[in-house]
Amino acid sequence: MEKSVINASLSTENLTFRPGDTPASFEVTVNNDSDRFVNFQLEITAAGETRNSGYVWYKLQPEVAAAKPPGSSTIFQVLIFNTPIVGFVGTVNLMVKVFSPQLAQQCRLVLRLKIERDNRPTQLSLELPVREFQVYPRNSVDIPVRVRNLSQQPTNVTLRFTGVDPSWLTNSAERRLALDAGGLAEATFQCQPPSVVQAPSQNYPFLIEAVSSNGYPSSTQGNIEVLPVGFIEFTTTHKQQKIPSKSAWLPDWKSNTASFELLFKNASNLYQQLDVQIQGRDERKCSFKKSPEAANLNLGETTKVILDVKTKRPWVGIGKTLLLEAKSELSDQRLGSTDPATQTLEVQVLPIIPLWLQLAAIALLAALIAWIVQPRGVMHTRSVNSVRFSGIGLSVVSGSDDCTLRLWSIGAERLDPDDRVTYNGQPVACDQRQQPKGLMAITDDAIEVLRFMPLQNDRVAVGLDNGVIELRDVPSGAKISQLQDFKDPKAKGDRVFDLAFTPNSLNLFSGYGSGKVRLWSRPAPNTNFLPEPQAIDVQSILKLSGFQVRALTLSPDATTVVIGGNFKRFILWQWNQNQTNKQFPGLSVQNLEKLDERVGREDYIWALAFVPNSAAKILATSDSAGYITIWNLNRCQTLKNLNPQIPVNELNCPTLDRWSASKTSVRSLAFSEDGNLLVSGGDDGRVVLWYLTPDHKLDKTKAAEGKTIYQSSKKINSIDLKTNQGTMIVSGSEDFQVKLHRIK
Repeated sequence: MEKSVINASLSTENLTFRPGDTPASFEVTVNNDSDRFVNFQLEITAAGETRNSGYVWYKLQPEVAAAKPPGSSTIFQVLIFNTPIVGFVGTVNLMVKVFSPQLAQQCRLVLRLKIERDNRPTQLSLELPVREFQVYPRNSVDIPVRVRNLSQQPTNVTLRFTGVDPSWLTNSAERRLALDAGGLAEATFQCQPPSVVQAPSQNYPFLIEAVSSNGYPSSTQGNIEVLPVGFIEFTTTHKQQKIPSKSAWLPDWKSNTASFELLFKNASNLYQQLDVQIQGRDERKCSFKKSPEAANLNLGETTKVILDVKTKRPWVGIGKTLLLEAKSELSDQRLGSTDPATQTLEVQVLPIIPLWLQLAAIALLAALIAWIVQPRGVMHTRSVNSVRFSGIGLSVVSGSDDCTLRLWSIGAERLDPDDRVTYNGQPVACDQRQQPKGLMAITDDAIEVLRFMPLQNDRVAVGLDNGVIELRDVPSGAKISQLQDFKDPKAKGDRVFDLAFTPNSLNLFSGYGSGKVRLWSRPAPNTNFLPEPQAIDVQSILKLSGFQVRALTLSPDATTVVIGGNFKRFILWQWNQNQTNKQFPGLSVQNLEKLDERVGREDYIWALAFVPNSAAKILATSDSAGYITIWNLNRCQTLKNLNPQIPVNELNCPTLDRWSASKTSVRSLAFSEDGNLLVSGGDDGRVVLWYLTPDHKLDKTKAAEGKTIYQSSKKINSIDLKTNQGTMIVSGSEDFQVKLHRIK
C-alpha cells in the first residue's frame, strides 16, 4: 500500500451557519509529507448541491498555497457566507478535498454543516439566457427569462418587461410566478415590432425586473435589434420637358431652364439622407440646380427634389434632345440603392426662333426665288380635277378648282400653254389672279369634270360645283349655252361629278352629288340642248341615303349607261334613245360585297371605263380600296329581287380579273383604242400603265405590278390616254400640275 504523503485535519467537524448572520468559518491544516516542494489546493462541495459556476457560497484564504518544502504545513481558512444549497434548511455534509498538482494523491475530509432558517428578505436571481435579439418589422421574437429564489422561504414574483413600447408585446408586459424556496422558473415575453414606418431600424434596449412579495427586486438587461427592410421608390412626374415649356408665336430668348420633379418615397425603416447626381450623354452641355441639395427621407413619407436643368438654346434649327440620367445616392446603403437607381430624363431644346417662323421665312425665300427664276410659269393655282385630249389629240383641256379652263398644246415632251389663247379680261378666278396665257375661260365655280363633244371636237361640256353644265367653244372659250334643271329646286348647288355623251352627241348624261342622273337631249348636232332634262333619282330608287353618282360611262353601242358611286356598287341602265320621257326601264345593280369584306358609305367606285369599239361590253372599275376589276357585262345574270320595295334587279356579273393597284383610292381609268393598255391614277400619286392580254386580263408576263409612268407627291385626280400619235398620257393632280407622259 502506497504511503500517504498528504495529511490534513479540520479545526472542527461540526459547524452552524445562519444565512444573513456572521459568516461561519473553520480551518484546514495540510502537512507536506512528501520529499519535494509542493503546493496545495482545496475544493469544497455540499451533498445534493447543484453545481453552478456563477453561484459562490464560500471563500478560501489563501486560494492556493505556495510551494512548501517537505515536512512543512499550510493552514487554509474557509469562510462560509451563503448557503451551499439554495433555500435549504438542515444539516448537510461538506466534502473538503485537498490535492496538489505535483502529487498524484488527494485527501478527503468531511464536515457537518448545520444550516438554520433565517428571517432576511427574499433574494432573487434573474438571468437572460440570450441577451441580443434580431427581428424584422411585423415578425415576432421570443425572449426567455429565468428567475431563481435564493432565499429559504417561498415567494410570489412579478416579472415586468420595460424599455420598449408596450404595444410591441403580443401579451401582457407582466408575468406572475410562485417560487418555492430555492425554486427556479422560466417565463417568455413575445415581442413583435409594428410596421416598417413605425419601427425604425436600430437597437432597442429593454429591462426585465423581478419583484418579490417579501424581498428585494432584481433586474437584467437585453437588446432588440430591428433589422433594416423595405426600399426607396424613385419616380418622376414628367420625364420629358421642353425649353421653353410653352409654345410661343414670337421668339423667346429668355427661357433656358427646364424643371423636373423627382419624387422619393421612403417605404423602408431606415432614415435616409439623399443626394442626386446627374450624369449621362449630354451632362456637360447643361448646368444643374437641386432644391434641396440634400433631402431627408422620413419613414413612410414622399420627398420632392426639384431639379433645374439649364442649357444654351440655338437661334435656328429644328431643336435638339438632351439625354440625362439622374442617379440617387443614399446615406445608408444597407438596403442598396433606390428602386430604380436612376431615371432617364429628356430635355427638348427648341430654337429661339420658332420653327414655324423659320419655315415661313424659308417658304417666303423659296417663293421669292421661284418668282424670280420662273416669274411667268403657267399652271393652275388649285387642284386639277379633269383633263382631256381633244378628239384628234393635238391639244389638252384641263379644268380645276381655281374656276378656270386651260388649253395646252402638245410638245415633244411636255405641255405648253396654247399660244392661240390669251385671256383679254381681268384674269381673276375664284378670287385669285391667274396667268392669262393659255387661259381659255373663267367659270362661275370650281370645275369637277369636262368632256369633249364627240362630233363637234371644238366644243367641251364643263360640270361645275354649283350644279351648272356649261358648253364652251374651243379654243375661244366662249360660252355657247348652259344647262341646269330649273324644275328641281334642289338642283342649284348639286355638284356635277361626271358627264357622258352619246356617240352622236345628241344626248348628254350628267351625274350629281345628290344621287341623281339627268339626261339632256337635242334634236340635231347643231342645235341647243332642251332646257328640261329627264331625271332619275338613283338614291331614292335604291333606298341608299347619301348615295352619290361619282362616275358615269356609256357602252360603245350606246345601250348601257353605267352609274358608279359609294357603297361600292354600280348600276346598269339599259337605255333606249327612242324611249319617251317617262319610259324609264328598271335598273340593275351589281354589288361588290362578295369581293370585299366591308362595304359602307365611304367605300366608292371612283372610275368606270369601257374597252372602246368592242361589242363584248368589257368594263373596268376602280375603287377606294385600290382594286381594279375587269367585268364582262354581256354575261351578267339577273338574280331574283328579294326586296319588293326596291324595283331594282340584282346582277351577278362575272369578273375577268381583279388586282390590287394601290393601297389607296384609284380615281381615274382609261383604255387604249385596242384595249391592250389600261392606265390608272390615284391617291398614291402614281400614273400606272397596265398591260392586258387579248382576253382583257392582266398580263403578268410583262409587268405584274404595272409600269409606273409618273410619281407625284400629291393625288392624281384625272388621266386620259391617246394612241393615234404614239402612246400619250395626260394627268391632272392636286399639285396644280397638268403633265404629259409619252410611252416609248
